[in-house]
Amino acid sequence: MIIKRGECGELERCLNSLDGHVAEIVAVVDPAPMDGDRTDEILASHGAREILLPWPKDYSAARNESLRHISADWVLVIDTDEYIREFDVDEALLSSDIYRVTRENEYKEEDKAMLGIERITRFFRNGLFHYEGRVHEQVVSDTGDPYSAKDICITLGHTGYVDRAQMLEKSVLYRDLLYQMTKEDGEDPYLYFQIGRTYYVEKNYIDAAAAFEKAIDTGADTKDEYVESLIETYGYCLLELGRSKDALALTGFDEYADSADYHFMNGLIYMNNASFDKAVSEFETATSCKKVAVSGTDSYAAYYNCGVIYEVLGDKVRAADYYRKSGDYPPAIAGLSRL
Repeated sequence: MIIKRGECGELERCLNSLDGHVAEIVAVVDPAPMDGDRTDEILASHGAREILLPWPKDYSAARNESLRHISADWVLVIDTDEYIREFDVDEALLSSDIYRVTRENEYKEEDKAMLGIERITRFFRNGLFHYEGRVHEQVVSDTGDPYSAKDICITLGHTGYVDRAQMLEKSVLYRDLLYQMTKEDGEDPYLYFQIGRTYYVEKNYIDAAAAFEKAIDTGADTKDEYVESLIETYGYCLLELGRSKDALALTGFDEYADSADYHFMNGLIYMNNASFDKAVSEFETATSCKKVAVSGTDSYAAYYNCGVIYEVLGDKVRAADYYRKSGDYPPAIAGLSRL
């Protein structure tokens, strides 16, 4: 772990969730004191090994310092605002050196509690990997060889996106570090993707779209895991900017045929271009996909949009049918009331 002081409630929750699952806890902490902070006390109460390191303005440097002090065979990387929801690992059955865990991101959208699901590389064999990148750091093999991470049955809850003010503060910090990395390391599509995400969080869609376009121009490859998120977030940016015709270029990627989120975005793009048959087809396809990152894209939100389309087209019977399929989704209930 790398820990920021002043987050004692989250830290306690995180450490409590680790009980019974890990052999040791190594935490890198900035030694700068903070009034009322109980970080040292909480770590000591859980038997954690605390490594003091002045904040280097480099997340990889802090991560790598923590890795230097680990003695266990396997490493689980976890942040203060995360906690274990599920942990089902049999070390005897591990067949790879590196794994992706599931992270469930809690956030709010128009006061509605939402859940975003993603796979992130956080579990690996000790002594074979390190981190690179000042921010949004990436796990890299010590040999420099490419690797393919498998999925493992570990689920982390994540509440870092719930507080919007806190999220915006992090966004500015991350963007400054990312721009610094582009100056030091040269143009990298992944860096521009992450820069775009910081603007998107702030609802600065013009600069977000420009950064995503830069990521594409500098060689973003659909084989890379992050590119699906790049395409989807870029698509939403274009729709927010009223550039629905430009967004059509983002539809039709076969690589994401199993993704509810991608088909859902396609549906919105076709919907905004008045290609209603294609839009309904994409929303229907989304409901049959097993891979889903944002709750609702594979169910109530997709059905709701089909209802909107048929309501606009004057087909009240089909509209009502889709609104009912949306369950207790408030916009769908409002749609039924209109009908």
